[in-house]
Amino acid sequence: MMGNSINKVFNEEYVDSPLKFNNPPVLAYSGQVGGNPNWNFPSHKHDDLSEIIYICEGEGTFIIDNKSYTAREGDILIYNSGVIHEEYSNPANPLKTFFCGVSNLAIDQLKDLDIIPSNLEPVIQKNEYSEQIGTYLAHIFEESSLQAAGYEIICQGLLTSSIALIHRAIKLQHCKSETKEAHTLAHRIKEFIDKNYKKNIKLEDIADELFINKYYLSHVFKEQMQLTPINYLINRRMGEAKNLLVSTELKIGEIARITGYDNPNYFTLLFKKMTGETPKQFKETHRKNLYYHNN
Repeated sequence: MMGNSINKVFNEEYVDSPLKFNNPPVLAYSGQVGGNPNWNFPSHKHDDLSEIIYICEGEGTFIIDNKSYTAREGDILIYNSGVIHEEYSNPANPLKTFFCGVSNLAIDQLKDLDIIPSNLEPVIQKNEYSEQIGTYLAHIFEESSLQAAGYEIICQGLLTSSIALIHRAIKLQHCKSETKEAHTLAHRIKEFIDKNYKKNIKLEDIADELFINKYYLSHVFKEQMQLTPINYLINRRMGEAKNLLVSTELKIGEIARITGYDNPNYFTLLFKKMTGETPKQFKETHRKNLYYHNN
């Protein structure tokens, strides 16, 4: 009861208070997704930045902090720093999005780097400000791509305006915090894998940690998550590997070790099996649509 009371008070204070930037946002990167009906990005997170996604067209499934959401044209998704998320385009109605990474941000009453309060829903449904926010993100992508004189100033202004409109939208909609769902066994298994995916863990290790039979563990997880614990572990590792390939200059062998594989060749074979591309091909392909802001 105390937790619900605190969240309610916080929401009332947030709705009534003006938006104040203690540190202005800095554009870390901008990008776009589109043209691939089977596009997906397995579980990953960003500890040093937050992210804004605007859906221009299509529909997708987004699993954010263990909760599944369906988002469509005009919706906006916010990934605060440190929040695990995964994304799947609907093949029958493929996604087209613009997105950007936000660093340096500090908003009054919020945790550093967070774009919105952590107890609010991360999906902001289509509203009267959506189109303008989408236009701003498209302009940010265009400016980052061209990098003409003064583009940094233009990008920061557009990013600041986007965040201001996001806060205007969620205050207008009176978003309410929700009581966290009780963790099911499947979520406990998922959390254990998320925390230990870099280690050489086996099904027996998860079962021992949770004091349950490994066959029952596998049955429950697959029934609720539609894949086995081991396949989720692989997807989790591949998601982090994709993120590192796109956002760092680490060598493939280093990324393999970071994501739990001592054998780089095995990692490369598994990565190609899961994604259809070698790590090198994936890096080259996806970096074409990602432009980093030079600080």
